[in-house]
Amino acid sequence: MFFFNRSSKFKYTDFSSIGIDMHSHLIPGVDDGSKDIQDSIQLISGLKELGFHHLITTPHTLQDIHPNTTETLRDGHSKLEGKLPDGITLNLSSEYYLDEQFQNQLTEGNLMPLPGNRLLVEFSQISRPHDLEEVFFDLGIKGYQIILAHPERYLFFHKQFDYYKRIKEMGVELQINALSLTEHYGKHVKSIAEKLIEKDMIDFIGTDIHHIRHLEGLKRVPLTKHFERLLHSGLLKNTTLHSHGQ
Repeated sequence: MFFFNRSSKFKYTDFSSIGIDMHSHLIPGVDDGSKDIQDSIQLISGLKELGFHHLITTPHTLQDIHPNTTETLRDGHSKLEGKLPDGITLNLSSEYYLDEQFQNQLTEGNLMPLPGNRLLVEFSQISRPHDLEEVFFDLGIKGYQIILAHPERYLFFHKQFDYYKRIKEMGVELQINALSLTEHYGKHVKSIAEKLIEKDMIDFIGTDIHHIRHLEGLKRVPLTKHFERLLHSGLLKNTTLHSHGQ
């Protein structure tokens, strides 16, 4: 949804022009996101009010903290069947931390990609894995398209911005967190997020919603000039993520 402001430029009021959220934590009781079914429904209803109609939720798979498997996540997903608000589709994938468990699941072919055989991945926000490029290359060889979650939040990249260009050249897609366009994660993360948009490097935007407080912050995002710039770039791929069934 949008309206004309006094300078006759479009201004967005919600996320309906995107419609598909591909990064969230909405499965009850499996990670640091939704705590229970009631919590999940409240978050999903809030996302609907923000203009989303299709959610691909991505709970953590993280060996040391949230050692989820395809089975545990599908079981949690099944608890929401028949309870969703009208007009909402909820599909399932995961945000995979690049650790030993991920490598084991990769070897076993026990992953749940997003449409296009995409894998949403993350790693430590403090130190870059020494074999990161090797892992990216290996995933590409195996036929996966990598989406790096919230690149603006990896602190070690901030002083080496050219590394973003390096991984883009490797074919990695970048997903920005909507809340990074506010000061939710701090001014520096916001600055990097804006720079990535200005350099036309962002492929996806996701809410990365974990709890009710995030809903309030998300309401401010469509009013930011960089959200508008991102939508006008023509580079966003969220709307391509339609066909997905779990």
